[in-house]
Amino acid sequence: MALAFIASSAASTIIENLVNAGLSYVDKHQVPRGMQEELQRLQQALPQIKAILAAVEVEQQMTERNEALEAWMWQFRDAVEEAEDVLDEVEYYEIEKRVQAPDDQVRGTISKLKRKFSSFVSPSFRNDTLKRLSEAVKGLDRVAAGMGPCLQLVGGLSGYGVKCRQFDEIRNSRETSSFLLEKEVLGRKTESDMIIEWLIKPTSDEPESLATANISVFSIVGIGGMGKTTLAQLIYGNGRVQQYFDQTMWVCVSDIFDAAVLTSKILQDMTKRSPNVQNLNTLQNMLSEKLISKRFLLVLDDVWNDNNRMEWEKLVAPLKFGRRGSKILLTTRMDSVADMVARVMECKKECLKLEGLKESDCMLLFNRHAFANVDPNDHKNLQSIGKQIAEKLRGCPLVAKVMGGLLNSCMDYNYWKRMLSDNIVNLQQGVNGTMEVLKLSYHHLPTDLQLCFRHCSLFPQDHRFRGNELIYMWMGLGFVRQCGKQSPEDIGKEYLAQLTRKSFFDILYEDVYVMHDLLHDLAQSVSSKECLRRKGDSLRDISKTIRHVSIETTSSLLIREISCLKNLRTRTLILHIKKDRNRDIDHALILGHVLKELKSLRLLCITADYLCKLPDALDTLIHLRYLSFQPESDFNKNLPEWFSQSVCRLYHLQVLDIRFPPEMIWNIDKNSITEINGLSDLVNLRLLNVPHGLMTKIRWIGKLTSLQKLRNFHIRVESGYKIGELKDLAELSEIDVGNLENVRSSEEAVESKLNEKENLSSLSLNWSGGRSSAPEVDEQLLDNLRPHINLQTLSIEGYIGVRYPCWMTDFCLPNLTSIHLRCSRLEQFPPLGQLALLRNLCLSNMAAIKRVDWSVYGSADGCAFPFLEEMKCFIMPAWEEWLTAADGCPFPQLKILKITDCPNLRGMPTLPLSLRELTIHNVGITAIPAMYRDISNDNNSASSFELAPSLCVENSPSQSSIDGFLLQQQEYFQALRILSIEECERLVHLPPEWSANLFSLESLTIIKCPKLITCGIQDSNLPSAIQSLSFGSCGGLYASLLGRLPYLTSLTSLTLRKCAITTSLPGAEVFARLASLSRLWIWYCRELASFGGIEALASLKYLSVVGCDKLITVSLLQPPLGADVSQGGAVASSLRLDHLHIDRQSLLSMEPLRNLSSTRILTLDGSSQLTSLPEQWLLQNRSSLQCLIIGNADSLQSLPPSMTSLYSLQKLTLFGAPSIQSLPEFPASLWSLKIGGCHPVLEERCQKDTGLEWPKIANIPHVTITNENEMWDTYG
Repeated sequence: MALAFIASSAASTIIENLVNAGLSYVDKHQVPRGMQEELQRLQQALPQIKAILAAVEVEQQMTERNEALEAWMWQFRDAVEEAEDVLDEVEYYEIEKRVQAPDDQVRGTISKLKRKFSSFVSPSFRNDTLKRLSEAVKGLDRVAAGMGPCLQLVGGLSGYGVKCRQFDEIRNSRETSSFLLEKEVLGRKTESDMIIEWLIKPTSDEPESLATANISVFSIVGIGGMGKTTLAQLIYGNGRVQQYFDQTMWVCVSDIFDAAVLTSKILQDMTKRSPNVQNLNTLQNMLSEKLISKRFLLVLDDVWNDNNRMEWEKLVAPLKFGRRGSKILLTTRMDSVADMVARVMECKKECLKLEGLKESDCMLLFNRHAFANVDPNDHKNLQSIGKQIAEKLRGCPLVAKVMGGLLNSCMDYNYWKRMLSDNIVNLQQGVNGTMEVLKLSYHHLPTDLQLCFRHCSLFPQDHRFRGNELIYMWMGLGFVRQCGKQSPEDIGKEYLAQLTRKSFFDILYEDVYVMHDLLHDLAQSVSSKECLRRKGDSLRDISKTIRHVSIETTSSLLIREISCLKNLRTRTLILHIKKDRNRDIDHALILGHVLKELKSLRLLCITADYLCKLPDALDTLIHLRYLSFQPESDFNKNLPEWFSQSVCRLYHLQVLDIRFPPEMIWNIDKNSITEINGLSDLVNLRLLNVPHGLMTKIRWIGKLTSLQKLRNFHIRVESGYKIGELKDLAELSEIDVGNLENVRSSEEAVESKLNEKENLSSLSLNWSGGRSSAPEVDEQLLDNLRPHINLQTLSIEGYIGVRYPCWMTDFCLPNLTSIHLRCSRLEQFPPLGQLALLRNLCLSNMAAIKRVDWSVYGSADGCAFPFLEEMKCFIMPAWEEWLTAADGCPFPQLKILKITDCPNLRGMPTLPLSLRELTIHNVGITAIPAMYRDISNDNNSASSFELAPSLCVENSPSQSSIDGFLLQQQEYFQALRILSIEECERLVHLPPEWSANLFSLESLTIIKCPKLITCGIQDSNLPSAIQSLSFGSCGGLYASLLGRLPYLTSLTSLTLRKCAITTSLPGAEVFARLASLSRLWIWYCRELASFGGIEALASLKYLSVVGCDKLITVSLLQPPLGADVSQGGAVASSLRLDHLHIDRQSLLSMEPLRNLSSTRILTLDGSSQLTSLPEQWLLQNRSSLQCLIIGNADSLQSLPPSMTSLYSLQKLTLFGAPSIQSLPEFPASLWSLKIGGCHPVLEERCQKDTGLEWPKIANIPHVTITNENEMWDTYG
């Protein structure tokens, strides 16, 4: 259904601007006959058009499919978009005219370019543009002439009787009750038990201080079909719940949130009869009287109201008369509803995000419905198909029921097979179908958000959306509508926040979002007529309504077929070109011809395995707003011509995003990139993300006055690269400036006008290293780079002044939240302690700092840094003293403290109990600092630790004991999650009580503390919940830790390092108890001669063996690989290693490594004695081996011919292989080949097209072969 295809306000604005532009031209020029009358008719019809659009937007949820209305809407959309293109074209040529004016005129007229369409006064039309304007007016006039029937239809939709009937139908279909429809609810015991415990939690555990503490609220949040109502019914009917509460009520709310109606429903459920009154005041009085002195439970099912706070307050007003301990249980699809009700009730937000069922439970539910009323044993041929179908259901109970019911209606093998291959999206059956249920959420979205959501269907399932990228895409497509002075980026952020609060997105981590599979299916369903995603299929016979296209292909034919979209109004093209191994095709050339046909494109994303050049035809895309180019494999480093000057004529462009993989950036010859003057003509550019080498070649960047962020701006002495280019960039929110030593005077620095940039939130000021200029030069310069008072993040690096700038105080920068200083000659810190909002502080390479005292705190009493959460101090060799006042309490909110490479620091201040992570590395202190409790902060008790703390003490040669810390800070110590003690050579012992008090410990590391004596660790010591253990070279403690291994049954990671006395790993009886151990490192255990019972580690997936000399000696005595096979004695290993990392090939002869047959990754690292690869071992793992990494292979002469037999191999990496001069044939599966430090002859022989070895590697998508010994990741 396309009824909400475009916001009515946007369409109306386009029509109004078209009429205004046309009338403006008519007044001054001769125009085609009839055009003035058409404009006048269109002007008169506009109110009726607005009425149709407004009615469709409001009534879309209740409107059944009407083909006539939909056909008219698509015709209208075509006409509106044609008009939009014409107006866009007019503005394009206006910009072009101004850009091509002399430079002084350009700078004087930049601001005039930032106008809306309505600012056309006397546009200079070209002949072809005038023709298109006339056609656009005619098109809209024709569509407007046919809107009569649509007016009647939407008038009927708005009729009172129709509305009532439709509302009743929707309400009845969604009405719920407290009675379960299932005899047994599968897979929700954990969730129901948790919520029941919360409901009947004793009142004494609840806070007394809140005004409405009598009532608490718990929200069950989840997308449609996840079983929220079923879970609420299960809880509501629980005997313990019914017994605990004096009164229980169930109300289905749905989307009509009216306080009077809902209050009446509550009363009806309590009294079992309908109140005969409608007056809200009377209803509230009746309800409050019923609830006085009663502890009640109210279930509000299917709640949607997340914006009308007043109605919420009316509803809860009489509920406050209930007895303390009363609860509300609420179900909703939107997290924003849970936020709203928590705010209204003035209570802590308590909620559960309901996820899908476990696969086993989903399978049981599916089978219950698929084999209902039949014996499954009579249909064994269907059970395997049913299992495959159930795996596609994503744990959704509703989908499992619907799908099972469909299959139950026809127990036919072919029918089930067809359902297996069908898309779940197509399985909508009536009002109870999955998509129909999910569409309720979609219909509740505002039109602009519907547009944004539908566009997400162009991306694959499980795609990780980058928030900033999404917002700029929506902006480029015109989905984000300007509102007052608010920037479009801020409006876009609010759009994304709303979609997240309404549960259409989940936040994976900062600025990265994911969408549930079912919601992705919903996006595909509601966008099927405008969005198309194809993977290798033909583009022929696609709907004429398609606007947005995403294609993944290796086929040049399919790329050519894109030109068939020329008859469509294609707005988006997302193209992922994969290299065709069998053909060498210039996809860039083909794509260039195709792009000439796609005149209406707004958004173009090109991702390619090997594409090295942007098409020259880009300048034909005059409407383009968003251009993204992402090659995914190496350039030839002698090819700098990848950039096309045609980009510089895309005057409407808002986003230019060119991203290379790190290895490609490394290979580009930056000196070969010439200056690119034309990019500064892109006056509408808001986001410029290009490689560093290109960024430094952009001249006159100060013309880009719409730019929001400026990174890698390196100052030069030449015109066009000076700091004065920042002068007119008033909208910048982020600036990263380098080479500040090239600023010639303090007056020149003032020209940047940093103190006038009120949008600036992040500023990075950088000087180059290795300079010998006088400190006064930098000091005067930095004084004149004073930023605006709104600045939040500041970084200063390479500054060689001895004093801090005059503006670096609390009253000059009161909004600072983050500071990074790397200033080697700075002798005293500014008074940072009085920056009230400061959260993060990083100090590095501060070589001249000797003392930190009350000057940094900004007050003599030492009370400072009130909200500092993270502090890092790196490489401060002269730092000796860190002082505070005797009764001072600095850093009351500190959570992370890292002190590294400060060898002369002899003491540290008392730290708050709020600390969650303390790392001390190469510091001269003799004792770990004590901790204080901030009585004003309730979060400083050990019982309130939301994130259990971490303590790491490393390379501290003066540390002889930590007894005082462990004994004095028992609350903190008992909550420790991570404890790491490394390279403390003077540390003699730990207190006897230490291991018994580690109740919360998950990770323990004790390495290179050779003087440690045993602490009497007993079987009862060390919690069995430890998941990671690393130890070695720890004196007498070693034997105690080794003896404790059998009791650490939760262990997943174990590292043995420099365990000099160990000759064998533990036996099978010990390892068998470590059922969860998946990763094992054995490093530099020189005396180790046996793997012991390692085969008993059933879960082991990663094994690393390095520097075990005795083990290597023993391995050399073993029979060669393959010998036991010839004697018929080979036995497959029970180990199922995923990744094996060894430093000597001979270790593969040891049991049980010699019999491995399912290894996926093999890393041979540091094997300078390697002369040939272990062919026999590789062949016995060929069905699984996907990645082979070989390092430091100085003696390796060649790769064996059997490489071609490794038919699963995908990645082969070698570095330090100077003897290899030729290559074998490789398997067809190989997609990445990297050889570094090879013989120069091999590099020459592998040159593209001309080298003798080229035919062997031509079909491998990613190839890098160089005699430079680049250090790649040896672990793949």
